[in-house]
Amino acid sequence: LDTLEKWVTEIFSEIPNNGLPKPSFGHLTQPFDTPEFHKLYRVVPIRKVHSLSITWALPPQEQYYRVKPLHYISWLVGHEGKGSVLSFLRKKFWALALYGGNGETGFEQNSTYSIFSISVTLTDEGYKHFYEVAHVVFQYVKMLQKRGPDKRQVF
Repeated sequence: LDTLEKWVTEIFSEIPNNGLPKPSFGHLTQPFDTPEFHKLYRVVPIRKVHSLSITWALPPQEQYYRVKPLHYISWLVGHEGKGSVLSFLRKKFWALALYGGNGETGFEQNSTYSIFSISVTLTDEGYKHFYEVAHVVFQYVKMLQKRGPDKRQVF
């Protein structure tokens, strides 16, 4: 650690501090409000894997860093037990895995927006029922939105 600190001091000490505040992009309220982001894209993979990825651009979530609402939603979406969306899709033989979340990287979470994604690994049968799988995922998210947070589900 001492060596790293020495290197950082040597390398960055000559950079002047201009005293400017960090830039804010809060005025960009709808950064993905273009027709290109409201489409379905089919990509032909190199290997035989069927996957459905749904991505939402949300308002910035930085101010909620203490309660982490996207972690809570990820936990609910990623649940694999009875009553879960994955359990339902597995019973139909449409999905092998499902996960959702936000990576908290600068790209996925910043002062302009936060991204939340759900990815479903589909079976061959699930690929045939692509639209039904998407519908189930959207219905599940709609149900979560309608029910709201449940204190019994908070970890």
